[in-house]
Amino acid sequence: MEDVDVSIPLAPRPVNGLAAEGGDPRGAPAPGDSSGPALASAYRALDQGDAQTARGLAQSVLLASKAGGDLRAEAQALACLAHCDRVAQRLRRATEASRRAADIFRRIGDNAGESASLNTFAHATMLLGQTDESLEAALLSVQLCGVDGATASSVLAFNCLGMSYCWSGMFDKAAASLDTAVLLAARCEPPMSAYQPKLNQLFVESMRLVNERYQTTAMPALTRMSQLVRECRQLERSDEELKFMPGMLPMARTISLAMKLLWAAWQRDDENARIYAERALGSLGGAVTWLDALVHWGLAEFAWMRADWASAEVALDEMKSCAVSVEHEKLACLAHLLLVQVYEMQGRTDMAMLEGRALRSREHRIARESIHSREVRVKAQLGARQSERHLEQALEASRRFERWSLEDALTGIANRRAFELALADRLPGAVADFRPLTVAMIDIDHFKSVNDGHSHQVGDRVLKAVAQLLVTSVRERDIAARLAGDEFIVLLNDADQATAAEIVARIQHAVAEFEWDAISPGLAVSLSIGLSQAVADDTVETLVHRSDRSMYSDKARPRWVPTRL
Repeated sequence: MEDVDVSIPLAPRPVNGLAAEGGDPRGAPAPGDSSGPALASAYRALDQGDAQTARGLAQSVLLASKAGGDLRAEAQALACLAHCDRVAQRLRRATEASRRAADIFRRIGDNAGESASLNTFAHATMLLGQTDESLEAALLSVQLCGVDGATASSVLAFNCLGMSYCWSGMFDKAAASLDTAVLLAARCEPPMSAYQPKLNQLFVESMRLVNERYQTTAMPALTRMSQLVRECRQLERSDEELKFMPGMLPMARTISLAMKLLWAAWQRDDENARIYAERALGSLGGAVTWLDALVHWGLAEFAWMRADWASAEVALDEMKSCAVSVEHEKLACLAHLLLVQVYEMQGRTDMAMLEGRALRSREHRIARESIHSREVRVKAQLGARQSERHLEQALEASRRFERWSLEDALTGIANRRAFELALADRLPGAVADFRPLTVAMIDIDHFKSVNDGHSHQVGDRVLKAVAQLLVTSVRERDIAARLAGDEFIVLLNDADQATAAEIVARIQHAVAEFEWDAISPGLAVSLSIGLSQAVADDTVETLVHRSDRSMYSDKARPRWVPTRL
């Protein structure tokens, strides 16, 4: 007789994010995150078996985060709620909460949080039978954390991917993914426990054996399963902490016992099978969970090996009932499939056909639900994209209005507001390392005569031409602006009076050389320009006022007056 020893503790230990199938639901809290203590209390409540209190705490954090617009806390609260629902076997609710959490984590650029939420989503959808969605989420989770090498997130992601492959019937890929999880766990710093992926390897092997038995009608060799039982038992007997996610450590004990019950039954080891059956039943809690269905599968296999068909049927009916009550569609389908075989073993083809029809009906319903779920998801994604487009349009409109508020509508150069904002930032009192700064006030001579003698349309074209001459004559770091009417101003950065005078001469030369006749025959334009260099304690008003007085002094010199046409 094999030595029976299951030493997985019932009392919870500190967690490091390992779960029976999924990944750590917790995103890392931001510095100063006030939601952290409340969510930590929620996870402690889960460890103590109080899912209701845990959910209430997470719900309060969710409401507070929404009211405060804290997206990270909202995502963390949703991830906690999803995990509470997963533990409580409220899988459809867990699916929705984890999906919302993953979306928010994606929006704020938190790959680790998104990966963990995708693991929860993949776990919930796989149990609901929506294997395509589960695989898609698990594969994305692996991609999100795979670039970081051996981390807790990558271990959990590959573990989740392995279980998604398992429930999709791809047992070779499932085994390969779990092998990767085991290797990554050993390479983590510090090393992580390999118990979770090892236990899942045992589960995958059990599913593979059942599938092969269905295809060949003969029980395959148990060599691989026996090796995995020994490896799991060795880890259970070691001093290594078997760390699990909040509320899920007791589940591991039941899963281990149920798998060993299957193994003993398939080996026709009645004595060990009875011991494992008693311990597995004793490990179940008061409320029905998917573990009840798992244990009844083991009991059915034990009865099958003894050809006790009546007991096998009862156990499989109970397995199906438990699985349906907790929304574990994959275990319900497995119960249907096993019942078909049990009826066939007895020659009861009519009952086998009825059970086969029930199985197909359940599979079709699962497929419809999966399609509906995808339709809802696509609509949500389209809505999110539309919201993003609207947000981008609003931002573009805001940028456009901001640009308009700083731009002169007629000439296209900076306006008074833009100039004053720029000047205020560059005054001696506004910067630690002040550089010479000069303001040039510019006025078009006799501009009223231009409007009266050539038309207001010509006057507008003159204003536009002067604006462009200013922009092309000053340096790139200078700012030319239109104040109002025919008044312009230039902010000359890193320019003392001598440098500013050189730039003013360049402006005057450009205006003198411009072909004003092309705008209107007989038209001539000249400028009056006053300079003032910034000094300590200058304000925008004092500096502009001095340059304005300087400009009027310049205007006093003789000017050419345009002839009225």
